[in-house]
Amino acid sequence: MNHLFKEISITNFRGFDSLIIKGLQRINIFVGANNVGKTSILEAAFMLSGMSNPLISNRVNYLRTASFTNLDSARYLFHNVDFNNKPLLKGMMNNGGIRKMTFSPVTIHNETNASSNFSTNQSAIRQLNFEFDQQENKNGFAYHSTLFVKNDGSTQQEADSNYHESLNALFIPVDKNDANATTNFSTLVKHNRKAFVTNALHDFDPSIESVEALPDGLYLKIVGLKELLPISMAGDGVRRMINILSTIASEDYNIVFIDEIDNGMHYSAHKLMWKTILKFVLAHDIQLFITTHNLDCLMGLKNAMQEEEHFRQLTHIYNIAKTRNEGYQAYCYGYSELKEAIDNEIEIRR
Repeated sequence: MNHLFKEISITNFRGFDSLIIKGLQRINIFVGANNVGKTSILEAAFMLSGMSNPLISNRVNYLRTASFTNLDSARYLFHNVDFNNKPLLKGMMNNGGIRKMTFSPVTIHNETNASSNFSTNQSAIRQLNFEFDQQENKNGFAYHSTLFVKNDGSTQQEADSNYHESLNALFIPVDKNDANATTNFSTLVKHNRKAFVTNALHDFDPSIESVEALPDGLYLKIVGLKELLPISMAGDGVRRMINILSTIASEDYNIVFIDEIDNGMHYSAHKLMWKTILKFVLAHDIQLFITTHNLDCLMGLKNAMQEEEHFRQLTHIYNIAKTRNEGYQAYCYGYSELKEAIDNEIEIRR
């Protein structure tokens, strides 16, 4: 529990000029209107979790779209695509420590002075300078890393050898990605950890007796079927759960980020999905950051917590909204607030 976030502040990152999220729990679910920045919150926290890795900026853009692979796509991390808006990401941890990071670009027209003021989005980024630290009450940052484009057009990184990362984080994007699930499940089989996923998957769908990793992919042993079923023939909900569970369990992660967890899930499976996820989090001592825009998904969560009281203290739901007078706000719902809102048909996604 010492490596979990309890508060995150985001400044000048993507669409946010400023946002503070307090009271983070083991499971944190972000809801809100379209384009309000739910995924951006996951990306900001993911960058904080891997702040010593200069490739993290490329990674978060690649997770959005595989076409954003070059260094210049980092311009979209700056609020309003304005390089004068220097991002600052800060996280308060359960153990009383902090994590903070910022980054600034050097454009192709300004390679010798990274501190000059420039806001044009026509100048290509040639280099990104990262600064990060784990100290709150000190000036500046103790650690530095760089990502830059070489003369031959390739990208190279220079990490700070004096810093040792203590967090291990994972980002699971929207797609079901059967290939990733196969690779990660095969790793579990090698390490004799297959039961972590098969037991959880059986909780989700009792008709699934086991999962088998064969040379040509994953197969499911289903009650009543004479032969194994290829994962590609399974329902979207089962495929999504296999991807999530096998990916999380394939390594000892502290924090996992899941974008649109309900993607591909039928509404009738949401309660089972949440029971499976909540039980899995308890067993593996991890923290989850999740987005959804689906009211049925929230109803499934409410029903799961209503039936299992020990799940109620694990979860906070945050409604992200842009207000006229106070800017971006994160309104926190615990179990009782979520139940009241759903039972009284109060809109909590806006």
